[in-house]
Amino acid sequence: MNGRGQLGIALQKQIKNIISEKATFIYHTWNPWDRDPHTQEYEYNKFIKFVNAQRKHRIVFISTCSQNENYYVHFKQLAEAYLISNCKDCLIIRLPNLVGNKGILKKLKDKNVSPYGKIEFLSLNDASKKIVDLINYNGLIKVFSLKGEEISAILVNEILHET
Repeated sequence: MNGRGQLGIALQKQIKNIISEKATFIYHTWNPWDRDPHTQEYEYNKFIKFVNAQRKHRIVFISTCSQNENYYVHFKQLAEAYLISNCKDCLIIRLPNLVGNKGILKKLKDKNVSPYGKIEFLSLNDASKKIVDLINYNGLIKVFSLKGEEISAILVNEILHET
């Protein structure tokens, strides 16, 4: 875990309270902003190199719950498959949209997107706590999808722009 980004900072606050029996790497670094296929393939290849270098250790990969038809989701799913196939001691944790100063909330606030449908949110604090709770899990299941709160995108937009 490199501690960069919103989730990295939230994890650093939580991680000090955990005792792990083995070296554990939490891989949460990925560029979700540029959905260009070349950028996403670069992120995927970076992840593959990391897995190949650390495959003897426990790797926890932070992925996405999104089912959007884009290269970000495509390469995240390829990364999940590669990890499960090439690392005996791994865990994949899929997250919904995180409440923070980036992502869909910022895009709605800045009026860069139009609200549509429902959005599932999870706070950074809850996400980091749940990730830390799963770190020592040793069962057969390798993929967990964390649940947040679903809310209408139109309502979120109204809340953000109410004066």
